[in-house]
Amino acid sequence: MRIGKIFISGVLLLLANAIGFAKDYQELPAILDGSMSLYDFEAVEPSIVPDSLEVVHVSYIARHGARYLTSENKVSSVEKILKKAQDSGTLTRRGKECLELMERVRTATAGQWGMLSPIGIAQERRLGQELADMYPGLFKKENASLVGISSYVPRVVETMDNFAVPILRANEGLTVHTSSGRCYDYLTRFFVTDKDYADWRHDGAWKEVYNRFVEDSLPAAPARRLVGDNSGMSQKELKKLTYNLYKVLQGLRAMSLGAPTTQWMTPEEYRLCWEATNMEKYFQYTISSLSTLPARGALNVGLELLHQLALVENGVRNESPAGASLYGIFGHAETLLPIFSLLGVEKTVALPLDYDNLAKEWSDAQLTPLAANLEIVYARSAGGALYAMMRLNGKNVSPAADGRLIVPVSELREFWLNRFAAFSH
Repeated sequence: MRIGKIFISGVLLLLANAIGFAKDYQELPAILDGSMSLYDFEAVEPSIVPDSLEVVHVSYIARHGARYLTSENKVSSVEKILKKAQDSGTLTRRGKECLELMERVRTATAGQWGMLSPIGIAQERRLGQELADMYPGLFKKENASLVGISSYVPRVVETMDNFAVPILRANEGLTVHTSSGRCYDYLTRFFVTDKDYADWRHDGAWKEVYNRFVEDSLPAAPARRLVGDNSGMSQKELKKLTYNLYKVLQGLRAMSLGAPTTQWMTPEEYRLCWEATNMEKYFQYTISSLSTLPARGALNVGLELLHQLALVENGVRNESPAGASLYGIFGHAETLLPIFSLLGVEKTVALPLDYDNLAKEWSDAQLTPLAANLEIVYARSAGGALYAMMRLNGKNVSPAADGRLIVPVSELREFWLNRFAAFSH
């Protein structure tokens, strides 16, 4: 009887441990989702526009909201290797669970690859509402208007339209002009149309630094826990599987599939994968010690923003509306990061000498989360003086990168002209 009790107790203990193990998975840090991180509405700061100034224009540059994975490529690449391990008999229990996860991703996406997710739609509606609430007088003037242009990509068009809806709802009769298409590539997808820049993105000198980091830093252990120790895969192949798995996991929150957990990677393993993607985006889309091509690629956007500034100045000078009340450019993370570099937006540029520690100085998750945006706010005094302010992802930053949060428009224009000249060669 005593032996039977011990046996039963042992079985119950094992079951308890198994159940406990299943419940002990911890969420991986959301900030390590990198470019698939969700916009942090809790960190949004109040407007700093003083009561003595009247907001007359906002230039708005935005990334699309939360989306499903852009294609099934990463899911398919993970599935292919796991099914091969399954056929050869090396697939682990964790690997079978990972196959089930890939199927859940497919089912949840249901043909909506690359489209805004419900979270993305909600984000854009909230951003539009918050902007309308923050500047309630902006759209009340006679001839007030909203002009928006977007990349031809459907999720970006959806972003523009969902952002505009609450503004229009709060301001019936507002004139709204929105358009999209490849004709706006020079503003929204210049990272493709500028040949020199596109060549750099695909095969610039940064590749050597990046490939070395990937080779040295990416972990193979997460992949090995899926395919077993006898899969026959090389270290390089295992690391690639880990990396592709990360690129699926980082999008789970945005698709409302729950957070990735330590079921798949340790926090440190997940961090190393993020650091690799973070480095890749840094070199491809912002100025560095290796190239200024990203900033040069965004020059057309800079000129467009100068044009908007001039329209605002003209309107104030003639005491009549000029240009749109809100002018929006809707694109991608690849659109915003070069623009940040060109404009010298505070805290968006890092020039480290030790690239292995880049993540301590520069984070794509903080700069271009899903639904990222930059507001350039113009306001005038009762005497007609015009001032500029800037907000990056809901936080007040210095327009001229000198620490001041409110600057005369004439000084902002001069600051921009100097930067544009520096990157125009």
